[in-house]
Amino acid sequence: MSCIVQKFGGTSVATLERIRHVANIIADTKRQGKQVIAVVSAMAGVTNKFIEYAHNLNAYEGEPEYDSVVSSGELVTSGLLAIALKNLGINARSYASWQVPIRTDDNYGQATIKSVESANLKRDIAGNTVPIIAGFQGVSPQDKITTLGRGGSDLTAVAVAAAMNAELCEIYSDVDGVYTIDPNLFADAQKIDEISDSEMLEMAAQGAKVLQEQSVDYAMKKGVTIRVASSFLDNGGTIISGKIKPKKFTGLAVARSLSQIKVTCASGVDIEKISKLLEKHFIKIEMYKNNEPSKFHIMIDKDKSTATINILSNCDFIINVKQEVMRKHLSRISVIGNSASDSVAQELSKVLQSENINVLEKNSARYRVNFVIPSDKLQIAAAKLHKYCGLGL
Repeated sequence: MSCIVQKFGGTSVATLERIRHVANIIADTKRQGKQVIAVVSAMAGVTNKFIEYAHNLNAYEGEPEYDSVVSSGELVTSGLLAIALKNLGINARSYASWQVPIRTDDNYGQATIKSVESANLKRDIAGNTVPIIAGFQGVSPQDKITTLGRGGSDLTAVAVAAAMNAELCEIYSDVDGVYTIDPNLFADAQKIDEISDSEMLEMAAQGAKVLQEQSVDYAMKKGVTIRVASSFLDNGGTIISGKIKPKKFTGLAVARSLSQIKVTCASGVDIEKISKLLEKHFIKIEMYKNNEPSKFHIMIDKDKSTATINILSNCDFIINVKQEVMRKHLSRISVIGNSASDSVAQELSKVLQSENINVLEKNSARYRVNFVIPSDKLQIAAAKLHKYCGLGL
């Protein structure tokens, strides 16, 4: 049975007025003859308040009860949206993750989805009822609530779309698509009409916050087509698909601030083992130093420092983990596209150096070239690379 999955982020459901607007978007889609399954985030600001409550009681990410607390905002939104749809004369039913169910592992705070059972959802849409699923949550093998990491509602939507063989997964927020670079950083950023899933995965991995990285990875593996669009205006958004051909240069992504973490390991543990552990949780090591045996200084995106410390602290081959204050403020800028290579990295490095930008570290992979530079040069670097790569055209 063909359907569309529509996910609505926190700003899209921030008020009752916005929830009514979302209900109208769903109603319009149904009027076009489409069956709809909705996935919702918590109302903007609600999850942060619950996190504050949990922290005040000394509960933190990685604990089962913490997940129960911080995922509760999505339940409220799903219920309110179901009510709003019923006020429009549309049958709707709200779902918690365990009612679908969406089954995960027991990695609380950063759970991995193992399966999405579709029978209940298929029954609803066959009966012309719109299921409204609380995003961001799953249920562990111990029948406890888990959460899927920051932006986890994106992953919920993609996983549901895959389980239902949906024709499209639409991700609605206050952002009207994927841009060549963060428009908040660089005013000349251009909206991208379509992008390959491989390039979008790199954009997300390297700091573009339009989509959760795990959700893009899941979509790639399951062949889900995504449309990123705004619930505030209609301008077509951005289509993300494995059927789209990668471009030579597609966009830039940044980590505005890097954190340094000192890691003391058991004897014989190398940086590759640490890197592989963190990559399982979609955390990349930007730079590292190994000044003493079994002691590493690693740099990661500051936004992922808490998760990194939690993961390493609970690892049996790690002896000690400590976040350190860096004397220099460093950032990372990545060029995303199909032309990534060591020679291109060298070419782009010269472009930065022509602007007296000191490149402290560079590396390349299949769809990206990374540069670590002083944070006070990030704006200049973005402008120079954006122009050189033809992204403003």
